[in-house]
Amino acid sequence: MGVLSLTVSCQEKGIKKTMQFDPSTLVYDAIKLIREKFGMTDTNAHEYGLFRIGNEPTKSIWMDNGRSFEHYLVRSKDEIEYKRKIRLLKVRMLDGAVKTISVDESQPVSQLMMTVCNKIGISNYEEYSLVRDDILMQNGRDGGGGGSTWNLKNQENRARSSDRGGGVYGTMRRKDEAKMEELRKKLHTDEELPWLDHQKTLREQAISEEETLVLRRKYFFSDSNVDSRDPVQLNLLYVQCRDGILRGLHPVEKEKALELGALQSHIQYGDFPHDKPKFHLDGRDVLPKEYAKNKDNEKKVVAMYKELSGTSELDAKSKYVHLCRGLKTYGVTFFVVKEKLPGKNKLVPRLLGVNKESVMRVDEKTKEILKEWPLEQVRRWVPSPKCFTLDFGDYQDGYYSVQTTDGEKIAQLIQGYVDIILKKKRTQDHQGIEGDEGSTMLEDMVAPAKATLVAHGQIGNGQHAQDGLVAVRGVLRTPQGGQGYGINGAQYGAVSGEITSQELARAQRLRYQDMYQHPQRALIGTIEATIRTVEQAEEELEAEPQIDIPRFNDDLSANRWMEEQKAVNKENVNERLAAMGAATAQVVQWTAVEEYDDRVGSAIATIGSNLPDVSRNVRDLGAFMEREERGDLVQATKLLCGAFGDFLTAVNPEQNERRNKVFTAAGRVGEFSQQVINSMDPPSQHQQQFDDYLVQRAKHVATSTAQLVLW
Repeated sequence: MGVLSLTVSCQEKGIKKTMQFDPSTLVYDAIKLIREKFGMTDTNAHEYGLFRIGNEPTKSIWMDNGRSFEHYLVRSKDEIEYKRKIRLLKVRMLDGAVKTISVDESQPVSQLMMTVCNKIGISNYEEYSLVRDDILMQNGRDGGGGGSTWNLKNQENRARSSDRGGGVYGTMRRKDEAKMEELRKKLHTDEELPWLDHQKTLREQAISEEETLVLRRKYFFSDSNVDSRDPVQLNLLYVQCRDGILRGLHPVEKEKALELGALQSHIQYGDFPHDKPKFHLDGRDVLPKEYAKNKDNEKKVVAMYKELSGTSELDAKSKYVHLCRGLKTYGVTFFVVKEKLPGKNKLVPRLLGVNKESVMRVDEKTKEILKEWPLEQVRRWVPSPKCFTLDFGDYQDGYYSVQTTDGEKIAQLIQGYVDIILKKKRTQDHQGIEGDEGSTMLEDMVAPAKATLVAHGQIGNGQHAQDGLVAVRGVLRTPQGGQGYGINGAQYGAVSGEITSQELARAQRLRYQDMYQHPQRALIGTIEATIRTVEQAEEELEAEPQIDIPRFNDDLSANRWMEEQKAVNKENVNERLAAMGAATAQVVQWTAVEEYDDRVGSAIATIGSNLPDVSRNVRDLGAFMEREERGDLVQATKLLCGAFGDFLTAVNPEQNERRNKVFTAAGRVGEFSQQVINSMDPPSQHQQQFDDYLVQRAKHVATSTAQLVLW
């Protein structure tokens, strides 16, 4: 292995030297050598790092201490710089205040947001992001016609991407793009906000040390909790709501617009100046465009403004935000897209909206919600340079696809909401005893007045804290001599199985308790739901294929398209069969012991989520196959569905099946999975012989393992 000869510089010391390193040297070890060579052992090592200098500013990157030079493809004669990672970042608030925060610029923006928000006093940093200030600042206010520079760049990019071909069609495309740009300018959607990429560093996005960034809320998730007790977030939320109202992003009824205008006037100017009888208010500053030109509306705003005298600024902001939360489009981020009209080969403009609950189609003129899909129904999304596609899995036949150049931004927004939801869920699931408001202490009396087993449980709807005698299973005895367990004179008990007690004291209550613990009951529910999914998968095989066949100019193009569709469906089937096969093996492994393993439910859910897709792909693939081949493939898939049904029944705790039956059911799953694969791509004679031999050996291993476990 050769030796790297690198030019190492340090501008702080004014030193530049040539040093040699092994390509496998870790950056951490290289830094130690450089610090000793440059005589910088007295500086704080945590504030310095290695910076690889590229041909362009955006190609220059900070090198991670835990990686080697060969990881970054460093070559001899490359230049690296030992420099301070700490820089002062200027962050402008929406009210105009600028804060200077010390950050580590080697970290990606996602990590910087934690530092920035902590300094400002915001805990939910994952809902905020940064925007380029030099692009948004115009006319002295954020949003007042802002984004012209960004829009100009976008127009140029869209013009280059759409100006394909010449003649009449090229002119028509340019006219359509011009109309779309006019619509974007009018609607002020999220496309004009150049959010920073959270996965990249400031250097990689060419953010200089002199540049100022704007802090804005990007995800409207926990904003409903923001009120006057959190003045920092309330002010940020108020300014964003105000700008959205004035720019026409949210359609507002006249009466509510006037009330919002009065609240804005009170916030901006304080109490009404009663000493100025000729006080005039410009409606263009406090009302949306459709109401701003009417003088009567200005008078009504002034009258309402007078009535707000004495209201504190925080209370006025809180009420303003509260009124905005009642709007249909509040918290929705919009993108201008083009969608295909049903039954017609024509694209029309539409708004695609995303919020914390759903993805929606919205009329670009009236802002009326045409269709809404909850986020939990969105199975996956696929962005591309010119379009964006949503797949809703079992919830809807086919896909929803739109034409847009902002597919990546839409995907990042949806992914951001999903990440926040999952993070909140994980936090709730792991709060423990101290932080879980919905928890209770469940106590089981092992022996009267001797020992108490305390467990942490969860109160569901209609449930109460309960205790029970477990020394004699299924029997509740009448307490005598104070040996029973009483709470304020009332007796509580829970039994498992059949009640054999005959006489109960007054105020004593019986509660029937299932013989299975809560996790096991959840597993049974998951198995039952997955069995229903198996039935749905069998129904999918009988349904008609959902394939949109485009028009082709020649047979060659048609054949090529058919081959591509077959290859895609085959690949999908193979991937999902592999995932279900792995999940089946995991279920067999994790159910081999008596203790409950919560991973079993996740593995079974994996089977349920993949099997319907296998049926759909097989159904669509069969449309391109000969009748006999299609019949074999569908039959093999039906047998596979039946095998999964038998397997799920065998692992159900209620059935209490022997392990032999579980092993047999799992073996049939593997056998029919291979049959499906062979039906798609029949193997050669040599391959068939090899597969048969391999299967036979695997069966011997499985049989021996089963005997060993049973022994």
